[in-house]
Amino acid sequence: MKSLVISAHPEPKSFNARLSSTAQRLLRERGHEVRGTDLYALDFDPRERGSHYHYRRDPDRFFVQDEQRFNHDGGSLPADVARQLDDLLWADLLVLQFPLWWFGVPAILKGWMDRVFVYGGMYSSRRRFDNGVCRGKRVLLSVTAGSSAEDCSPTGREGDTRLILWPILYSLHYVGFDVLEPVILYGIHGAHGGEDPRERDAHLAVQLSRFEQAMTTIDRLPTVPFNRDEDWDERGQLKPEAPSYSPFIRHAPPF
Repeated sequence: MKSLVISAHPEPKSFNARLSSTAQRLLRERGHEVRGTDLYALDFDPRERGSHYHYRRDPDRFFVQDEQRFNHDGGSLPADVARQLDDLLWADLLVLQFPLWWFGVPAILKGWMDRVFVYGGMYSSRRRFDNGVCRGKRVLLSVTAGSSAEDCSPTGREGDTRLILWPILYSLHYVGFDVLEPVILYGIHGAHGGEDPRERDAHLAVQLSRFEQAMTTIDRLPTVPFNRDEDWDERGQLKPEAPSYSPFIRHAPPF
């Protein structure tokens, strides 16, 4: 088994960094061949732009998909993207480690997806969803949230974190991954004034133990359900008899 762990946190001494190194260690102990990538340590540029490309299909207008496919097919992708794409296609398991920032992923990770999920290399109109390039590969999101589990629940003030993650989960499904239920660790934040450091350390130890349990049982983690290709009609609409797994894709209420 080949595993790739991508870390997206700017502080090398952070709890996220500890989770990333723990994941790599536990996967190696399970016999996996492991590669680790720290996007901040790489100073990965998250901005997709024309200046990344030495060769252009159209030098006068930057159309992202055209230039990505042109350079992928020509073997002239930017070097940083080519390395990341090679790692992605090499791996059987992808682990994305990141903190939840402003109800979404850090910009560097979103930009990593924008640039590395290359049109023609990671997807096309004929290779997506059930027929995606990453079909048969698995992906796990390991996410830290600063707020409590109660705040991040469906009835909590922060909103349902599991639902907030749906867009990135769906993006990974789009390119063919089997998406494992994310591991969300709550109450992970820097020292606050008046907080007892012993209580904070004890809480982090509990969260780390939860994460270690997930990593050691990763082969038994459930997958996120999505609609299959046969659930859509010729207009791309959900068939009446098809199941609905998310409020983002649901049957229209009767009028």
